Amino acid sequence: MLIMSKLYNLNTRSIDLALAYPQAEVKSTIYLFPSLGIIISGNGNDYVLQLKKNLYGLKDTGRTWWEHLSSGLERMGFKQCNAKMCVFKKDGVIIIVYVNDCLIFANSKEESDEVVRELKRNVDIIYERETIEQYVGVKIDHNLDGTFRMY
Repeated sequence: MLIMSKLYNLNTRSIDLALAYPQAEVKSTIYLFPSLGIIISGNGNDYVLQLKKNLYGLKDTGRTWWEHLSSGLERMGFKQCNAKMCVFKKDGVIIIVYVNDCLIFANSKEESDEVVRELKRNVDIIYERETIEQYVGVKIDHNLDGTFRMY
């Protein structure tokens, strides 16, 4: 996709979603004992806490987050690619997702700006960059001659 963005002069953007897993609501009923040191005042009974949001380490956390994100993208009008489930497309805009890292490819800056505005209504974004400098730990240098280097 990076090569296609260079060939067709696509606007590219990289975004990182904040604390991905806790953004999704828990689908089942889960109770936890309070951690040591947390004191809940009351009538002396033991208390448990009901979990409302996902926590890292739960069995279904990854799947629940994926369902939350993909359904949000589908509500925005994006269609999920059948061949690559991490690719979403809508009217010339392509989003590639890996857990909480997203790449956006669009025909114009205005289109990518609109996608980011819509995304912010559904998920919390830590940062966004108007160039793709790094993705899932791979650094990307953009050269003046239009080429790039990945390392």
